[in-house]
Amino acid sequence: MIIVKAPTKIFVAFKYKSLVTQKTQKRKDMSVPKVSRKRSLIDLFQRTNSPERPVTSPSPPPTSTIDQLLHDAGSFGLYQKVQFLLVGLLAVVPAATAFSYVFIAATPDHRCQIDWPNFTDTFARQSDYHQSYINKYIPSSPKYKKCFIRDVNSTTKKLIACKKWVFDDTFYNTTISTEWDLVCNRLHLKAITQNAYIMGTSGSFVTGIMSDKLGRRTTMYSLILLLVVVLNATQLVMHSKMSVNTKLIIFTISRFLTGFAQTTYSITLVLLLEMTSANRRVLASNILSYFYTSGELLIMLIYYFTRDWSITMWILTIYVMPFLCYYWCVPESARWLVSTGKLLQARKVLQRIAYFNRRTLENSEKKLYDDLQREARNRPKRYSYTYVLISLIKSPAMRQRCLIIFYIMMTNLMLYLGIGMGITSLTNDRPYEIFLLSIFAELFGLCLCHFCATKYDRKIPLILFFTLCSLSILTIPLTHKKYLTISLSAALCAKLFISAAQALSWVYTSETFPTVIRSTGVGLTVSIARVGGVWAPQISLLAQSVWFPLPYIIFSVCSAIAAICAIFLPETRMKIALPETVRQAEEVHQHASTYEQQSSEVEEGKFVKNKKLSVCPEVDEEEEEESTALEDITHAEDVRLSEQLNK
Repeated sequence: MIIVKAPTKIFVAFKYKSLVTQKTQKRKDMSVPKVSRKRSLIDLFQRTNSPERPVTSPSPPPTSTIDQLLHDAGSFGLYQKVQFLLVGLLAVVPAATAFSYVFIAATPDHRCQIDWPNFTDTFARQSDYHQSYINKYIPSSPKYKKCFIRDVNSTTKKLIACKKWVFDDTFYNTTISTEWDLVCNRLHLKAITQNAYIMGTSGSFVTGIMSDKLGRRTTMYSLILLLVVVLNATQLVMHSKMSVNTKLIIFTISRFLTGFAQTTYSITLVLLLEMTSANRRVLASNILSYFYTSGELLIMLIYYFTRDWSITMWILTIYVMPFLCYYWCVPESARWLVSTGKLLQARKVLQRIAYFNRRTLENSEKKLYDDLQREARNRPKRYSYTYVLISLIKSPAMRQRCLIIFYIMMTNLMLYLGIGMGITSLTNDRPYEIFLLSIFAELFGLCLCHFCATKYDRKIPLILFFTLCSLSILTIPLTHKKYLTISLSAALCAKLFISAAQALSWVYTSETFPTVIRSTGVGLTVSIARVGGVWAPQISLLAQSVWFPLPYIIFSVCSAIAAICAIFLPETRMKIALPETVRQAEEVHQHASTYEQQSSEVEEGKFVKNKKLSVCPEVDEEEEEESTALEDITHAEDVRLSEQLNK
C-alpha cells in the first residue's frame, strides 16, 4: 500500500497543479470574477473520473456512511417492527398516567351532608321524608347548594360552610376528590396536583440533555426505573394510616415525579426516528401516537370496570413493571453511537439489525469497522455541547424556526389538554361515551396526519389543521345552549384536528434539530410547550368563573395565530438523512427542492458519497481553498485505488 500511495500523491499533485494553472489562465483570459476554487476543482475532478455524471448536476444530498449501513441492514424490516412494538407499548404509559386524572380526580355532583336521624345521608333521594330534610338544610340556589348548609338552630337560618359532603355515585364511585373532599374551599388543592404533573413533564429539557450525553437507551431505562419506584411507593403510602393532608402532599410529589418520568416519550421518539429510514419518519411518529391514544382507551376501560381510583392506579403500576427488562430488549441508537465515537458498539447494533432483518451486509466485519471509522473521521469537527447550542442560537434561520416551533408546540398542548380533558364537562351525561368518541376522533386525526404527511407536503396540512381547529373551537360556545349535539360534534372535530396538528408538529420538531442536540432540542421544545399545558386548566376554568365562551375564544385565537406562524416554516418533506450539524440543518431546508430528486437514489440503494455543503461558495483564504481541494482529490484517489486493491 505504501508503494502505491507515494506515486499516487505525486500524480495527484501534478494533477492538482495542472488544474489550478488551467483555471487561473481561464480567469485571466475571460476576466471572470473570482469564485470558489474548491467548487471548481471538485467539479473538474468529478468530470474527469465520472464522465457519465453531468457537470451541471447539483450537490448530492447530505447522506453518510451510517445511513447507507442502516439501509443495507434493513431500514424497516422485522427488527424495526419489533422495536416499534416494544417502544409503542411503553408509549401507552404517558397517556394512561396523564388521562387517568380525568377519572381518578373527577368531581361528581355533590352537596353538603345533612344530619338525618337514624339514617345515613346519601346524595340520591331515598324517600319523601329524606327529601324534606334536604329541602330544609340545603339552599335551592345553584351558587350555594354545593358548598353551604343552613344553620336551622339559628333564628336567621344563616348559611355556613360545609364540613362534609355526599357525592353522586352514578358514574364515579371513589376518586381523590370524593375521598379527600377536594371541593369548594379545597378545590385549588386538586388543581395543584395536576399542575405538579405538568411541571414534572417540563423536565424533558433535562432528560433531553441526558439523552444526548448518556445515550437514548440509558436515559430511557433510568426514567422507567424512576416510574416503577414512584408508582409502587405511592400506592403503599396511599394504603397506610397517614392523615389525609399527608397523603395529599405525597400524592402531589408523586405526580411531579411521574410527570418527569413521562418525558421518556420524547426520548423514544428520537430513538425510533434514528433507527429507521427517512420515508418512515411520519410512521415512526404516528405509531407512538397510536399507542399513546390506546393508553387513553386503556385507562378509561380500567376505571369504567373498577370505578375505584386506587384499584386503577394499582393496575397501572402492575402494567409498568415488565418494562424493567427493556434495557436488554431495546438497543442504543447506532447513529448516536457513531456520533460519539463508540464504533464497536455501533458495529454490534448494525450486525444485530442485519441478522434480524435477514440481510447480509456487503462489508466484511473488518470492512464494516473501517467504514464506521471513516464515518467518524469524515464527520464535522465535534464541538463542545455548549458551542453547538450557541451556534443554534446565533443562526438567524434556526432561531426563527425554533421560536415558531416553540409557539406551535405550546399551542398544541394547550388546545389538546383544554379540549381533550374538558370535553366531558360540556354535559353531565354519559362521560364515558363522550370520552370514547374523543379517542376515536384522535385516532382518525392521526390517520389523517399520516395520509397528508406522506402524500403531500408537511407545511400545508399543518396550516390547514390549525385553521380548521380554530373554526371548530369557535363553534362550540355559539351552539352550546340551543344545539348541544352540534356543540359536542364541533368539540370532537377540534380534538381531531389538534391531534393531527400535534402529531405533525412532532415530526417537524425532530427534523429541525441536528443529531448532536436533537434530544435536547426536542426536550427543550416539550418543556416550553408545558407552559401551554399549565395554562390549559386555568383557562378552562374561566368558563365557570367569568364567561362560558371566553376560554374557547382564547383557544380559537391561539390556533389561528399558530396557523399564521406555520406559513414561515420551511418544508421538511425530503427523503434524505436527518441533519447532523447546525449548518446541515440550514442547508437541507434551504435546498429542499434540489435534494428531493437526488435523494431518491439513496432510497433505491444507489448511495451517493457525501460532500460537505457550504452555504456560501466563496472563501476568502485562497490557501485554505487549495489545501482543501487537494485533500478532497487525494482522498478520492485513495479510495478508488483502495477499492481496486481490495478487488
